Amino acid sequence: MKKEVVIYGAGGHARVVSALVRDHNHEVRCFFDDQETTDTDVMPYRGDAFPEAAMVIAIGNNTVRQRLADTVAHSFGTFVHADASVDASVSPGAGTVVLARAVVQANVQLGAHVIINAGAVVDHDAIIEDYAHIAPNAYIGGGAHIEKGVVIGAGAVVTRFARVKANTVVPPLTLVV
Repeated sequence: MKKEVVIYGAGGHARVVSALVRDHNHEVRCFFDDQETTDTDVMPYRGDAFPEAAMVIAIGNNTVRQRLADTVAHSFGTFVHADASVDASVSPGAGTVVLARAVVQANVQLGAHVIINAGAVVDHDAIIEDYAHIAPNAYIGGGAHIEKGVVIGAGAVVTRFARVKANTVVPPLTLVV
C-alpha cells in the first residue's frame, strides 16, 4: 500500500515536491492552500483531512513555512530526490526536501523544513538550521553555518567557515566570506 502524503502549498515548488513524492512511490492525497482557486485538487487546510498522511510544506517563503509548521496537525515527511547525493552520515530534519542533483556531503547537519534546491552543494561539516532555503546551484562551503530562516540565492557562494545570520537573504550570485 502506498504511503499517503499531503502537500501544503499549490505553486510551482509544490508541484516539484509532488513529483518528488510520487517518485518515492507515495500517493499525493491533496494540496492545501489558503488562496482561493478553481483547481479541484487544492483545498483549504483542515487538520482532520487525511490525518494519517505525512505532510510536506512546499512553500518557498521561510517565514510562512515556519508559521504553518507551528500550527498544522499533521506529521511531516522528509524526501530526498533519487538523483541527489546525500552522505549516509546526514539525517535531514522533519519536512526537509533535497531536490535533484543536489549534493550534501559528510557530517552536514540539516535542520527541519529545509529546502536544498536542485543542483545546490553543501560541503562537509556545514550546519543548515531550520527553515533555511538553499536555492538552485548555490554552494555552501565546508564548516559554514547557515542560521535559521536564511535564504541563499541561486548560484550564491558561501565560503568555508562563513556564518550567515538568521533570516538573512543572500542575493543570487553573491559571494559570502
